[in-house]
Parts: sequence; C-alpha cells; structure tokens
Amino acid sequence: MEGKELGEKIRVAIVEDHDIFRKRLKELLGFYNELELVFTADSGEMCLKYLNESEQDKIPNVILMDIELPGISGIEATFQLKEKYADIDIIMFTVFEDDERLFESIQVGATGYLLKDTAIDEVVSSLKEVREGGSPITPSIARKLIGMVSKPVDESTSNSDNDLVPFDLSPAEIRILEQVIDGKTNKEIAEEVFLSPWTVKTHIKNIYKKMHVNSRAAAVRLALKRDIV
Repeated sequence: MEGKELGEKIRVAIVEDHDIFRKRLKELLGFYNELELVFTADSGEMCLKYLNESEQDKIPNVILMDIELPGISGIEATFQLKEKYADIDIIMFTVFEDDERLFESIQVGATGYLLKDTAIDEVVSSLKEVREGGSPITPSIARKLIGMVSKPVDESTSNSDNDLVPFDLSPAEIRILEQVIDGKTNKEIAEEVFLSPWTVKTHIKNIYKKMHVNSRAAAVRLALKRDIV
C-alpha cells in the first residue's frame, strides 16, 4: 500500500449511505499516500452541497458513488453534478449487476462501474485508471456489457432500419418517451421511473433535441410514425 513519492495526489470523495461500509472504505483508502480523501457524504444531496461549498483545491477528481441512496439516487446525483462539474470522474459503486442501471449510469456520465466486493487494491487501481483516461468496469459487468452489445443479428433483417433505435435514443429516454405517449405528466413520469421531475424534464428536452421536435404532441406523433416504442 505504498503510495507515490512524487506527483499530485488524486482527490477522492465517497458517497455512501451505509455508515459502516463508508467508514471502512474511508479507513482503507487512507493507507494509500497517492490519494487524498476530501470528503464523505451519506446522500447525493449532501455530496452536491459539499461540492458547492468546497474550495477549488478540495474539489474531488473522482467520486465513488453508491447507486442506491436515500433521496435522490446515485444516478440522478451523477446527472446533476456532471452538469456543473464536468471534469469530475464518477465511478458507480454498487452491489448490483443490473443492465438498466449500467446503461443509465453511462448515459448520465459515469466513467466506471465497480461492485462493492471489489478488492481495495483494485479500487485504487481503478481510481488511477480513470484519471489516466480509462473506464474501469468490474470484469463480470464488462462481460455483461459486451454480451449486450454483441448479440447476433438476424441476417434476414440485418439491413432493416428496425435494427437501429431511431434518433439514437438511450434506454432511459425510450422509457420516458413511452410514458409521454401514455399522456403522463412530468410528475407522474418521475414517480414511475424514480427520478425527480427536474431530471425527467431534462431527459424530455434531450428527446426533443434528438428527434428534432419542440413539443410533446410532435414527439408522440413522430414516435408512433417511426414505431420507436
């Protein structure tokens, strides 16, 4: 666990609501001289508060972000903080190997995705990797991701437009578009997909931009015409 003698330390923050796990992770990371733990938080809201109040030299380079948090989720917290702090790398830290969470994490700007049972040396290696431009992912999740993007294509339909999602909509955006087609309000959609109305509104704005429309009615008409959902 010997750290670097030279070079700038990697500033790290931990966002984790489980007290024992958070304290243990803080203790373990403290053994690595190349790291500087700038803060820990037990919620996404507290993380955003700390960031807004931090001096520039105490802004973390990397945040280890739990997905399942009280209040706003780790995914929504990542979405919000990347809007203001684009240079911060986020590594989602979770017990789940969940397809939807994986894609949503990537969609909102997470750089890596690690399981909580990852050995501490590997966690530290991932912190270094992400600062060098890499995207660390737990091997089992990497295999899942590769499997999801390399499914065999039916040759009879390989040249069909139906093989591609029109307008490059993400899985999260398609899910929200389905709710829009059902006539639900932003608040109703937020309750359905477990995001804030503000985040839903932002997703809908992105959907409009990708589809080149400027209203719900136009988005619905085009989605039905192109058989997107």
